[in-house]
Amino acid sequence: MRTGQKRYPGVEGKIVDYVQTHNEQDTLYFQVHFTDKTFLGISVVPYIRVHSADLYDASTGDYEVLKDYVRAERGRKGSRK
Repeated sequence: MRTGQKRYPGVEGKIVDYVQTHNEQDTLYFQVHFTDKTFLGISVVPYIRVHSADLYDASTGDYEVLKDYVRAERGRKGSRK
């Protein structure tokens, strides 16, 4: 799944001095330090989300999908009622 790209105005043309990363609890921090003594800080946190949730009929062994509660964003096989 691709999400929108993000630009950060104000950093164009700056010269990178160094890049630093560190972890703190469940967060990963990126810091892009520039030669003008400013830095761009980005933090990343993992998260879990439901990809799909379905009700199946398993009585025949065919595992027919009776209901989609949460659909995956990409195509899926299975019948819906």
